[in-house]
Amino acid sequence: MDLLRVNTPNFLSQLSSPIAEQLKAAGRLVNYEDGQLIHSRGAAAPGISIVAKGVAHVGVYGMDGKFVMTAILGEGECFGEFTLFTELPRTHDVYAGQNTSVYQLTGQRFMQLYAQHTEISQALLTTTLLRSHLLLEMMDAIRRLPLPQRTARILLTMAKTSRQHHDFVCRQEELAYTIGVSRVSIGKALQTLQSLGFIRLGYRRIELCDLDAMQSWVEAELE
Repeated sequence: MDLLRVNTPNFLSQLSSPIAEQLKAAGRLVNYEDGQLIHSRGAAAPGISIVAKGVAHVGVYGMDGKFVMTAILGEGECFGEFTLFTELPRTHDVYAGQNTSVYQLTGQRFMQLYAQHTEISQALLTTTLLRSHLLLEMMDAIRRLPLPQRTARILLTMAKTSRQHHDFVCRQEELAYTIGVSRVSIGKALQTLQSLGFIRLGYRRIELCDLDAMQSWVEAELE
């Protein structure tokens, strides 16, 4: 079964309610406005962030100022965990894709709970492996598929971690930079998907109308 057809769990949903509440209580709930920077690349302070509401766009700003998006993380998803286990600075910029609330936990506080509750480590491992699989799906799509199907596959993948299965918050130019094509090319690909009834385009939004049909259409290209 293709992973994109499975209702993949987010980080918080894998934890028992008492442990999830302990993590929330250990963090500081911070509200971010649409477009506000949450974390910047190169920041050294270890810590983990958990999306409480809204979405976090993860990526890298190039020398030209364009944002190359690698993931969209929605409610219950975490990020920054590698700063706790690898002693590396943050490698990506993260900003709020809409008005967003995030639980911010210091490295010390999170690791105390991590040491006390083994289910946290299991949830982190599962989350990491699922994201690795989704990343490989995106790379395969970029390498093998025509642009309309490639675009569809990436939308399907990002819809999983963003938890936006219907109203997808994403700028078309960011999607273009992510795939590595021009704004005009991505516009044509999205128009193709809209003409097929898979999506509906709006201002800074892509409405996902029929995920199953779009998934079947992409799989047919791979056969």
